Amino acid sequence: MSECLGFCLILDSTAGVEAQTNTVWQQAERYNIPKIVFLNKMDKPANDVDKCIKSLEALECIPVPIQLPLFRDNKFIGIYDVISLSRWKWEVDPIKQGLEYDVKEVTTKHEKYETLIQKREDLISHLADLDDQMSELVLNNDSLMNIDSAEIMNSLRRCVIKNQIVPVLLGSSYRNIGVQPLMDAILRYLPSPIEKPNPIATYYKGNFCASAFKVIHHKNLGPLTFIRVFSGRITPQEKVYNLNRDTTEKISKIYLPMADDFHEINVASLGHIVAVSGLTSSVTSDTLTSSKTAADEARACFAREKSLPVEESSPVLASINVPEPVFFCTIEAPSMSKQKELDIALAKLQREDPSLRVTYDTNTDQTILSGMGELHLEVIRERIRRDFNIDVSMGKLRVSYREYPKDTMEGTMSKEKNFGGVKNHVTINLRLRPSDSFESKFKLKVIVDQDNDLGKLRADRLRAIKHGVDMALNFGPLASFPVHGVDVDLLDFKCTSATLHSFISSVTSECVAHLLRKGGISLLEPIMQVQVICPEVYYSRVLNDLIARRGQLISMTAQKNSKIITFLVPLIELVSYSTFLRTITSGNAFFTMQIDCYRKLSDSEQTEAMEKMFSL
Repeated sequence: MSECLGFCLILDSTAGVEAQTNTVWQQAERYNIPKIVFLNKMDKPANDVDKCIKSLEALECIPVPIQLPLFRDNKFIGIYDVISLSRWKWEVDPIKQGLEYDVKEVTTKHEKYETLIQKREDLISHLADLDDQMSELVLNNDSLMNIDSAEIMNSLRRCVIKNQIVPVLLGSSYRNIGVQPLMDAILRYLPSPIEKPNPIATYYKGNFCASAFKVIHHKNLGPLTFIRVFSGRITPQEKVYNLNRDTTEKISKIYLPMADDFHEINVASLGHIVAVSGLTSSVTSDTLTSSKTAADEARACFAREKSLPVEESSPVLASINVPEPVFFCTIEAPSMSKQKELDIALAKLQREDPSLRVTYDTNTDQTILSGMGELHLEVIRERIRRDFNIDVSMGKLRVSYREYPKDTMEGTMSKEKNFGGVKNHVTINLRLRPSDSFESKFKLKVIVDQDNDLGKLRADRLRAIKHGVDMALNFGPLASFPVHGVDVDLLDFKCTSATLHSFISSVTSECVAHLLRKGGISLLEPIMQVQVICPEVYYSRVLNDLIARRGQLISMTAQKNSKIITFLVPLIELVSYSTFLRTITSGNAFFTMQIDCYRKLSDSEQTEAMEKMFSL
């Protein structure tokens, strides 16, 4: 969100600020992002603009309405513009769908003229308190009516960019009423990329720099990567360098997305959001630049400013922190002939969705699908059925525990094999230790001493060793869960000069797996931070239920007639919780949850968990 130039908050005009709105607003406040508000659903009979304005004031901001609603026979048909003193009227025609509208000046004889004048003067007064240029205009004019509309818009823009004031607009997106003025307001009042450059992009000194934020597979155009350009320009058939993947790819074509339509263009520059074809390895949150040279220059500049070693410098645009999946299930094709199609479909979906993980369990010969929740995996299943026409079957949903070594284990493994007449030999000595933290999978430390030659270990062979360790930790010996919290010490390593990297990884993986089986393993249980927002009348019922689910109360706050409750709850206790919560609150509560930590189970808890797993 730190890369966001502006923020448009869309509120239900019948409800105003709701409990979940506050969370989103505070996030925007944290990054000091300029804001405008759009009161939607003005076509509903229960709309209440005054109520919405008061609820916005409770967020400690200065909301200023720059539009008033226009009704005919109690039906919302348009808006009055407070600044330009004009009336915008849409014809409610299902064929035209709000694409045509009429704009007229409001004259002194109009019934709303005095109201509009009063609102306009109130807006000028607010701006004069915040903006020196507007204050000077007020002092130099005998009447506020003499202040030009353009001056008001310019003053409002300055105040919005400084995050001092929040313009409020009205409309109905369903009927396409007020949407065009909203688009104009976004351009007119929120900052442009030139006014608010991204601080990371400045290290690229005008070279092309962009962030990939979405990947789709278009039925006609193929894989498309959506990018936002932060500096420089790019044209079709140019090569780009991906900092995150350390790869170079060629952009085939550039498209300007217009809803479901894609218009091919010849250049994309600063501020553009475009879709490009040709990128095969780039995924969400990757940073792209014109070349590896440009990336190295940016890295050096970043290192100098931050006083960091160049190898530790990474001038990448803000990336998405994708948590580890907490649910998993098996997935099977309807027949062996469909397995290849399923593999292709899963590869495409993984590229589109970074939170989706697909692995293959060699112990059971099954494909494992891991995701963030029940609904997430259900959506993936339906997409495979609908978009790829594969009637897949999925196993029972299970909680993704983690495995953790109990003891320190040390061992040596030596293997020799011929490939194409070339001798491949590897001898590796490893020590596995339980880490103090469960946050990461493993940390590899090379122990250099006088008895080994690890000080001369080549970087490519070290990468092969790391890959081998990573492969072994994907499936633990206890219940095939990923192993976390392992400190790996490389004590010695020897290989022949022609040994393949894949053989080094294979022997390393086998050595780690052997040591894990030799030592004891503990289970780590995922603990979720759950936030429930519910009406006060259901508060006790929700609270007691979460306590019964082994929950630990973290905080509790009140907002209007609602309670916001935050708990830490074991994930195993939250299976099907969304359905249960809707039932006990008659559909009036909602919740969010995210992984907080992993907790080590006691021996009795681990035995009980294992019994439940194998009874499924």
